[in-house]
Amino acid sequence: MRIERLYVSAQEQFGEDCLDRLIAKRDFNHLETALESYFVSLRNQAQVAADDRTESWMAAIDFVRDITDRLVRGAGGHELAEAEAHLRYLDQLHKQLRPSAPKRKRPLVRALPAVVVEELYTLTDPESPENPFRTEQARWRNHALFLLYLHQGLRRGEALILPANSIHDGIDGRIGEIVHWMNIEPCADVDPRYERPSLKTELSQRQIPVAEEIATIVDHFVDNHRGKQDSAHLFMSNQGKPLAVRTVNAIFEVLSNALSDAAKAALRAGMHSETISPHDFRHTCAVFRLSEFIESGMEMNLALQELRAFFGWSKSSDMPQHYARAYFEDRLKKVWQRKFDDRVGVLRQLRQLEREGGVFPEPDAGIHAR
Repeated sequence: MRIERLYVSAQEQFGEDCLDRLIAKRDFNHLETALESYFVSLRNQAQVAADDRTESWMAAIDFVRDITDRLVRGAGGHELAEAEAHLRYLDQLHKQLRPSAPKRKRPLVRALPAVVVEELYTLTDPESPENPFRTEQARWRNHALFLLYLHQGLRRGEALILPANSIHDGIDGRIGEIVHWMNIEPCADVDPRYERPSLKTELSQRQIPVAEEIATIVDHFVDNHRGKQDSAHLFMSNQGKPLAVRTVNAIFEVLSNALSDAAKAALRAGMHSETISPHDFRHTCAVFRLSEFIESGMEMNLALQELRAFFGWSKSSDMPQHYARAYFEDRLKKVWQRKFDDRVGVLRQLRQLEREGGVFPEPDAGIHAR
């Protein structure tokens, strides 16, 4: 079917069914024209249908190259050299031209709506009657998983490679208090999963602070609800195997379905999505962390450096700038909301005064006209 489309394209290009003749005569000038025309048509189709036509293009290139290669094997001298030069050109077309679907826009880098986060705290609370998971082990596991995604900003796969003893504590000599931290590094045990999660980059292996409350909950899960396991991975399935990526997706699908109608509406309005994912929590954590840094008086450049270290981004990554934009968009929205609320209050007061006959009270003694 894919090759038939190439024949049809060549016929439309030259007004006759000529592809076999062009290949047989090694008419490379017209062959290249036919292929380039076919490429343009595939690219246009991919744009309209929003799908990928790369396989159709590769099939066409391979077909012409293989047939031509067999035909010139018996030739010699100048004809063979010329044919090989043209075949190399076809190889370059094969490598460089890809009529793929249009690139997807970068997903929205925004914090989850507050109503969604609040409901998720309740839905993942192991003691909550609204928790949609049946077993106590699953409830505590999913609660710990949710907290690490939201508060530590872990990538989906990073949480799945952690060992059970990934959280540590010690005395910070500078402040004389116990502090907690987490080592983001792969578990040393053999990973039997078909889809093995891994660290994204070398910089993804890092050490990040953990709040005492989060450390306490994770430790409680490990000591009381994780159970004895043959593997040292922190998060395990009900079958005693390291938790799979697909299982994590299923967990958050269940949580998405359990949200109230109001939370789902906020999710659609704020995130343009029907469901939540671990990466949404990473976005939320990053915006919150940046907000904390800035509001504590830290300069933006230093705050972005802190984000790079915490989230494991390389120096060339532009993700900190995206989160900076998200922070300022959110801050602007809050400022506008306050001003809007103030204006609504003034309008309401004016309407009340109009209903009372248009009599305005005298200004307070402490207020001076400008």
